[in-house]
Amino acid sequence: MSDLERKREIIDSLGAYISAPSGKSMRPMLRGERDTVRIEKYEGRLRRYDVALYECGGKHVLHRVVRVRKDSYVFRGDNCDYTEHGITDEMIIGLLVGFWRDERYISSDARLYRLYARVHTALYPLRFLRMRALRFLRRSLSRIPFLRALWRRLLRR
Repeated sequence: MSDLERKREIIDSLGAYISAPSGKSMRPMLRGERDTVRIEKYEGRLRRYDVALYECGGKHVLHRVVRVRKDSYVFRGDNCDYTEHGITDEMIIGLLVGFWRDERYISSDARLYRLYARVHTALYPLRFLRMRALRFLRRSLSRIPFLRALWRRLLRR
């Protein structure tokens, strides 16, 4: 049984799944392997700003809904500069209902959390430009030996 099938089975039988997420795609909200998320089985349609666990390309992904379409969703990680289109209800495993940051539980229904989700999603165009500019700088500086050494020294500080 694969990890994905196991998660889906746990959510279907127990109604919830608690785990530490991995990766950086949902930073700054979720810190990979430091925070703990609670995923529950969802009923009906997801709403904009919900965070869901879904299957995509044989992997499980925890990202935010940025657009709801008639027959699918558009997802994006809080720390990503790309969107994932065509995610259907059949691909959804569960819905994030809250997470633990250190010892504090933060519900996805809390006002401050909902405000964070709206503001962070609205600021995506600025984050997109920042991420692409930094990627361009890294690639450009890595091609010039003197600047590559300077860039590495700056990163160490």
